[in-house]
Amino acid sequence: MMLFLPSSPVLLTFLVLILTLVVKYLKKSTKTHGSRVPKLPPGPPKLPFIGNLHQLATAALPHRALRDLAEKHGPIMHLKLGEVTSIVISTPEVAEEVLKKHELSFAQRPKLVAVDTAGYGYSGIFFSPYGDYWRQLRKIVTLELLSTKQVRLFWSVRVEETWNLVESISSSSGHAINLTEELSHFTNSIISRAAVGKKCKDVDEFIAVVREGSKLCGGFDMPDLFPSLPFLRLVTRMKPAVLENLKARMDKVLDSIINEHLAKSTAGEESGEDDFIDVLLKLRGSDECPLTMTNIKAIIL
Repeated sequence: MMLFLPSSPVLLTFLVLILTLVVKYLKKSTKTHGSRVPKLPPGPPKLPFIGNLHQLATAALPHRALRDLAEKHGPIMHLKLGEVTSIVISTPEVAEEVLKKHELSFAQRPKLVAVDTAGYGYSGIFFSPYGDYWRQLRKIVTLELLSTKQVRLFWSVRVEETWNLVESISSSSGHAINLTEELSHFTNSIISRAAVGKKCKDVDEFIAVVREGSKLCGGFDMPDLFPSLPFLRLVTRMKPAVLENLKARMDKVLDSIINEHLAKSTAGEESGEDDFIDVLLKLRGSDECPLTMTNIKAIIL
């Protein structure tokens, strides 16, 4: 008997992937057979290997697909996204129960390939694991970035950017505008100016890098949903080269911004109105919350 292999690299890759998934599935089934399976909330039927991915991937608006599924299966719903078990909460009452009354039980963040590579190893405020370091970051943000003093300090920034938004919309009178894009630019401009300063020469590149990073880190990719198959990184949008290139751009712009702040501080050119980077740099040598340059970069993002 002769065995003919497909000549198409794409088809061959697909067949290897399917074979790998089958082997993984059989091993997992053998390992868990007879063991006690934890009781999970109800959810829609699942397909082998992909779970419920097909019900979200084929929907034009995934949040509406989740709404429709929740109406059928209840406010606490179980979905299997590849190898990842997920629980969907869809009512304010249950959300309050989870986020307030049982906050510590659900305090961990998901592990994402893009965040691990381009997000400085989960050392930022959004994805750092719950613990002493995260509590220190929350304290810094609450007392330094969102304090009454800082909010008042950047009042003029908010007014100026609001006026820019109004002018931009007014200049498009009689034409369709992308309001989502306009509002996104508005919020990004306020946040970036509060973080890095109005006169920073790299502010535009900083906003561009943050936008690109948000697109990559703002969702799940195949390696996140199938963590036991690391080779998927080579055939998806989360290719190592893409992430490393983004990380290099982030390093370049953040190094430039931080060095600019350090140079002004050394030359005694502070304006008396510290932005967020100035605050972080002053905390760098403190005993209470010693921050490394890597920590500072991650927090800025």
